[in-house]
Amino acid sequence: MKLKFNNTSCWDILLLMIRIWLGYRMIAASYSSVRDIIFHPKERVFFEKWFGDDLHFPIPLVMAFIAKSAELAGGIFLIPGLFTRVSAALIAFTMFIATVTANLGEDFNIDGGFTISYFLFALIFLVWGSGKYGLDHLLFKKRIKNDNTHDQS
Repeated sequence: MKLKFNNTSCWDILLLMIRIWLGYRMIAASYSSVRDIIFHPKERVFFEKWFGDDLHFPIPLVMAFIAKSAELAGGIFLIPGLFTRVSAALIAFTMFIATVTANLGEDFNIDGGFTISYFLFALIFLVWGSGKYGLDHLLFKKRIKNDNTHDQS
């Protein structure tokens, strides 16, 4: 028996796996930070020092909350493939800023390797969207087909 190899189906499965992995990593990296910024005053001091003294961001606690919330929201929406391009844009921007502000130094091989990889993965979803196995495809498929039809005329 010969198996048929369909590049499109393989690509959609690969997009699904990368989308779930990236979403999971974003949630895992940000959930406790968002929770700590909101509910734990001692942790707020850590984030204020890190984003203020170390990274030199203005209003450091607000910037930390925005960055970690972007990671969290991006991850939550990325897993089911809902608003994939917007979610990927949040993640890509946040990971790019993290790479150039926090991870270009001596720890680049550790932290920078993660943030640049997440940035690159997010770019895939900016270009390709959720793929066939995402809610964007399920909910907006008809609209996307109509948009493509108008582009070809």
